[in-house]
Amino acid sequence: MSSFSNKFSGYTMTQLNEILEDDEKLTKMVQEMDEMQEVQQNKEKTLVNNRTLAEQNLALQPSLEHKKEDLTKHYRCLQERFESFQLRKSTLGTEMLDNLYILLQTQNMADSFMDGEITLDSFVDSYQSKRKLAHLRRVKIEKLQEMVEKGHGLPQMSILSSRSQDVSQGPALLTENDSTPSVAPQSPAFYSPYPPIPPRTGQSAPGMAPQPGFIMQ
Repeated sequence: MSSFSNKFSGYTMTQLNEILEDDEKLTKMVQEMDEMQEVQQNKEKTLVNNRTLAEQNLALQPSLEHKKEDLTKHYRCLQERFESFQLRKSTLGTEMLDNLYILLQTQNMADSFMDGEITLDSFVDSYQSKRKLAHLRRVKIEKLQEMVEKGHGLPQMSILSSRSQDVSQGPALLTENDSTPSVAPQSPAFYSPYPPIPPRTGQSAPGMAPQPGFIMQ
């Protein structure tokens, strides 16, 4: 503003009034000031910088979109793994409870036989039924492990429904004291990890001498 004051300090009042009445001349004088030229240069530099930044941002847009897609994929993968972890965690907890229930059933059945609450025939029938149930569960577990290794989803509803049916059949088998002896199922041709079926009273296992009684170990 000092240059502006120095420039008009030598003008008379008549000249100043003429300048005020001539808008075009006044505008030209203002634009020729050093301060206004500096402001105009700064404005042009700012526009150039903004344009350069905008072009750089547009050039980075494809990379940004690609990284956003990668982030979305990673998030979905993480979510699927978390859901799979929760499913396996819940399944493991249920399996542990079922195993504990089966152990208690086995202990109760053995205690009932040792205390004389059930006969040997009833114990053998119950043992055969439990052995069949254990074999079915073992087959189911092997199938589930095979499905998990292949990457298939776990059929949770069918597993829970079949498990509930197996558990509901357990107490009924324990309460049978005078059930009719059933025909022993034929032994499978393949190897079985379970102990052999104990012989009934008055019978002997094939290839073995008659035993005086059944001994629990």
